Amino acid sequence: MRSVAQTLDGLEIGACLFDEADRTLLWNRSFLTLFPEHAAHIQIGEPYSANLRRFYEGRLNAFEMPLIERYIEKGVARHRLQNRPFAFEHGGRWLTAASLPLPGVGRIRLWRAGEHAVPQGGPIAVPEALFSDGVALFDHVADGVMVTDADGQIAWVNHPFVLMYGLRDRAVAAGTSFESVYRRAWQGREGGDGEGFRRGLSTLADNLRFTGAPFELPLPEGRWARVIEQRGPDGKGFSAHVDISALKHQQQALEQAEARARASEARLKDKSTLLEATLARMEQGIMMVNAERVVEVCNRRAIELLGLPEALMASKPSFEAVLAHQWASDEFSRTPQDIQDFVRSGGILDRAHCYDRQRPDGRVIEVRSVPIEGGGVLRTYTDVTERTRSEERVRHAARHDGLTSLVNRETFLECLAAAVRDSGCGAPGFAVHYIDLDGFKPINDEHGHAVGDKMLALAAGRMRQIARDGDVVARMGGDEFAILQYGVDAADRGLGLARRILQGLVQPADIETLRLQLGASIGIALYPGAGIDPDTLLRHADSAMYEAKGLGGNQARVFGEGCA
Repeated sequence: MRSVAQTLDGLEIGACLFDEADRTLLWNRSFLTLFPEHAAHIQIGEPYSANLRRFYEGRLNAFEMPLIERYIEKGVARHRLQNRPFAFEHGGRWLTAASLPLPGVGRIRLWRAGEHAVPQGGPIAVPEALFSDGVALFDHVADGVMVTDADGQIAWVNHPFVLMYGLRDRAVAAGTSFESVYRRAWQGREGGDGEGFRRGLSTLADNLRFTGAPFELPLPEGRWARVIEQRGPDGKGFSAHVDISALKHQQQALEQAEARARASEARLKDKSTLLEATLARMEQGIMMVNAERVVEVCNRRAIELLGLPEALMASKPSFEAVLAHQWASDEFSRTPQDIQDFVRSGGILDRAHCYDRQRPDGRVIEVRSVPIEGGGVLRTYTDVTERTRSEERVRHAARHDGLTSLVNRETFLECLAAAVRDSGCGAPGFAVHYIDLDGFKPINDEHGHAVGDKMLALAAGRMRQIARDGDVVARMGGDEFAILQYGVDAADRGLGLARRILQGLVQPADIETLRLQLGASIGIALYPGAGIDPDTLLRHADSAMYEAKGLGGNQARVFGEGCA
């Protein structure tokens, strides 16, 4: 392998080899040229997470640094699962990264400098008609929504997005980058060449590289937007833009109060009455713990959000006493294990940090902490339940069909790929059912799309009810559906589900004043007999479906076997 690494040096390709436990085995000179931050630090046996930590410490700004552990965790996950090249900016130039598994050794990562490919053909115009009814409804939500194509160009935005960034209409954004929209929002506005604009550009440039990590951008007139993006396996992006101006103004007021508090403890005591009155009117919960870990301040909103006893907090308890009460009342029953471990270890860090956690009553609380000079911490609690639900609705819409609420084609393909991967590790086999409705087109043509849509939704509901809870039912497009049936080791089990689907679909349905009836043709592909990769399985299931349809429809066919 060392000779291979040296050969890659001659091609100016950086290389780094890791064993199956993600520990460094060797690297070449080109790697250190592309990533000089590792020179004199990287060593044999070093974990890949340590390599990532140096990488991010040189890239993250003060606002991102509290998220470094999250970035490292995601970076390790990408390293282990990466199956296609991607490009990113580093050191003022674009690098293309690839990763290949080496059986019996581990994994090799390769980097090459060069210009990142720019999409040809100009802006991409995506008509709104291509979007499902569920996406069109985003024009009526309060938050901005942006959809981007695989090259990062804007394909569609909703009306609140247009208003948030001061656009003439949504056509202005189509085919451009989000950075261009952000620059346009500041053009000709007060502060358009000031610190807020420059800081926003820097934040945007850094965060567009980390899909899924929320970040905040300053806007003209003192406004702020919180952005969170998710990307599908095809590279298309779906992001929510939430106006958090009121929250930021409250945080700024809090920071000013905290700055005054650090000036001197005596001055804080002299003005405690005024401070308590201010805190009592804030929408955020506030708790201040001093260097001796005594809770000096806890406003009414914090008591309400956390469900704490007023008598306990009025006694200026120790922070340990507050935690003991919360453990005893199962406050952390819905909290992730890593946060529980953090709380058990003391619950206070010497650096700023932030996390969300769910309370037993279902509300989601954002916990933000800022260390106080000399010891102690100032902590804020914000009810972000609605914001979290809004972000979850955006994520759900990106992965589900708007008409039937079944998972969409992209999500089904993800599940199918995971099933192939798990079966390769010893999990039971599975079956892929490809279903095409018989008789749907005449109904749709004769009675209109409204009736047709209701028939599709009814058929989807019946299939979802017949399939087991653990199976994946998807709408693949039009009147075609698919089911991923787990735990199938023989054709009979797959045919059993197919027969139940056929029996369920053939039952008459009353739609408006009509009594209508559907049938279906079903093709079944069994893993591993019909294929060992997702594309082959889906193609063979589709082929078997067409054979069933050619024999008159309303029946099922197993690929390589007969009809039922």
